[in-house]
Amino acid sequence: MVLIYFQQENTKRLQYIAEHIFKNILGTEFEITPDKKKYSEYTGPVINYSEEILPGIQILPEGLLTEKGIKARTDLNISQWKGLFSFFHTGKGTIPFDLFSASFYLLTLYEEHFSIPLDEHGRFNHTESLLYRNGVLEIPVIDRWAYFLKEELETSGYDTSGFRLRKYQAVSTYDIDHPFIYRNKGFVKNLGGGMKDFLKGNFKAVKERSLVQMHIKEDPYLKALMVIHEVQVKLNKPYYLFVLLGDRGKYGITTLYSPKRYYDYIRNLDFVKIGLHPSYKTFRNLEQLMKEKTELEGILGYKVDISRQHFLRMQSPETFQELSLAGITEDFTLAFAQAPGFRSGTAIPYHFYDVQKDELSGLLIRPTIMMDSTLIVHLKLTPFQALDKIKQLVDECKKSGGDYLSLWHNSNLAYSPQKNPWISVFVQSYKYAVKQEA
Repeated sequence: MVLIYFQQENTKRLQYIAEHIFKNILGTEFEITPDKKKYSEYTGPVINYSEEILPGIQILPEGLLTEKGIKARTDLNISQWKGLFSFFHTGKGTIPFDLFSASFYLLTLYEEHFSIPLDEHGRFNHTESLLYRNGVLEIPVIDRWAYFLKEELETSGYDTSGFRLRKYQAVSTYDIDHPFIYRNKGFVKNLGGGMKDFLKGNFKAVKERSLVQMHIKEDPYLKALMVIHEVQVKLNKPYYLFVLLGDRGKYGITTLYSPKRYYDYIRNLDFVKIGLHPSYKTFRNLEQLMKEKTELEGILGYKVDISRQHFLRMQSPETFQELSLAGITEDFTLAFAQAPGFRSGTAIPYHFYDVQKDELSGLLIRPTIMMDSTLIVHLKLTPFQALDKIKQLVDECKKSGGDYLSLWHNSNLAYSPQKNPWISVFVQSYKYAVKQEA
C-alpha cells in the first residue's frame, strides 16, 4: 500500500486521481492521511503531497485538487519529466511537476469545459487539445507518469513487489451505421442507384444490387458483419457491437424499412455485447436518447447499458450526465474523429468525474484509441501506413497495461480482400493486437 500525506480536508479530487493511478494502473492500494506521525512511522512506500519537508517522494501541490468547481487555466507551466511532456511544473520536490493535478486535468477533460471553438458537429476539436498541440496525443501520458512514479519509489528504496500491474488487452468494437448497402432502401433509391451504376458502366454493381434485392445474395454490409463475427470467434475474443437507430437523414440511418433481417441476426448472436449507438440527434437531447434506448431494448429483448455516440458527438460534462440519467453504465465515445490516440491521456478505463459538481459518477469511460474512418477518411493513410500506425498504438498500450480499444465499421470491411484492402489491415492489425496479450 502507498501512503499519501495530504494536509487538506477536501480530498475528493485527490482520492479520484489516486484511484486511477494506484489501483487502475499500478494495481496497489493507497491511503490519504493528514496525520504526520502516521506518515513518518509508515515503512512502506510514501508520497509527501505537500510543501513540508518530510521523508519519501515529494510532489508539490499546484492547487487544482483543492479547488471547487472549474475555472480556466491560462498558464499550465509546460515542461518535461524523464524526457516526456508534463505540465503544472513546480521545479521542486522529487517529481518537479504536480503529477496528480496534471493527471486530474487530463482525465476529467478539464480543458473541454470552456468556450473553445467547436467543429461543425459541436465537438471539441483535436487541434485545440493540449496533448495534440504538444505532440503527445498518441502517448498515454498518465499511464507513463504512473510507471515513472513507480520507478521513483523503487529508486528511493521502497518495495513495490506487491504492485499488480494491469495487463494489456485488445478490445474490439464495431459501429453498425448501415446494416445494408442495397436492401431495405426503397424502390426509388435503389432504382436511382442502379441507374448511376449502369451509366458509369459498373455492371457488376448493377448485377450485385439485383441479386441482393431478389434475396439470392447476401447484402455486402451484413455479410461484412458476419465475417467480423467469424474473426472474433476464431480468435476466441468476445466483442462489442453498437447499433444505430434514430431517424433517416444526412447523418442518420439509410434504410427506409425496418431491417428485420439484420435485427434477427444480431438478436441471436452470442460472443458479443450489444450497445446503443445514440444517433446524431441525441446530442444534448435526453428525450431522444431515452427513446432510442427503449427502442433497441425492444428489438433485443433485454436491457441495454453500453453506448457510443454516433459521429463521436459529445460534450463534457453534458453528454456523460445524460448517459448516466438514461441508465448507461459504460460509454465508448471518448476519441477524436480526426486523430487517433489518447484523448484523456490514458488507455485504461475510468469512471467519469463531474468536475463542475465535484461528483464521481457510476459511468465508466472506455477510451477508444483508433477508429478506422480516422485513418481512412481524415488522415487519408494508405493501408500500409494505417497498419503501421495501428501497430504503434498497440505498442503504446502494451507498455503500461492499457486497452487497445479499436473501432471499425462493417461498411469499411465489405466485399472481398481482393476488392477491399482494408479487410487485410483489419485482420492483420487485430491479430497483432491479440498476439501482444501473450
